[in-house]
Amino acid sequence: MTYAGLIAWALLGVLGLVFQTMVLFKDVLAAHQPDLHPALAQLCLWADCKVAPLKQADAVVIDHAAIDPMPLSADAVDMGAPVHWAFEVHLRNSAKVPVATPWIELTLTDAQDQAVMRKVLDLSQWGAPPVMASGDILPMSLQLGLVNPEVNFVGYRLLTFYP
Repeated sequence: MTYAGLIAWALLGVLGLVFQTMVLFKDVLAAHQPDLHPALAQLCLWADCKVAPLKQADAVVIDHAAIDPMPLSADAVDMGAPVHWAFEVHLRNSAKVPVATPWIELTLTDAQDQAVMRKVLDLSQWGAPPVMASGDILPMSLQLGLVNPEVNFVGYRLLTFYP
């Protein structure tokens, strides 16, 4: 085998490595270098992938959260209507790049801080945008009802995550 053949194989190997690296880090590259998005989208046509918003778990912070019982009318109380809760949360993207809007895990806790109920919330079902721009604050107000109204909770925990 000649040196030209070895150099050709080495270049082919380097190109393959660059291709794999770009496919693996396509979301990060697209978020940090938006000009590369069209080229990465074209690359994904060949590699059967999709350029998605960056999922950076520590980028989205919870600025504010509250859970309060919603007032019931006197008729609703007499009929034994279940109590509904107003859940309000403000999420802020603290990253310097756009990131995907996370999901929220809401855990209701008792007096001993033991979980009595967990609920996973996909905020896109309540109208949240799929991507949060850098510095964006996303205020969400939701109405929640308990499946088991006898559950007594005194606190809650929130966690943002990506499925």
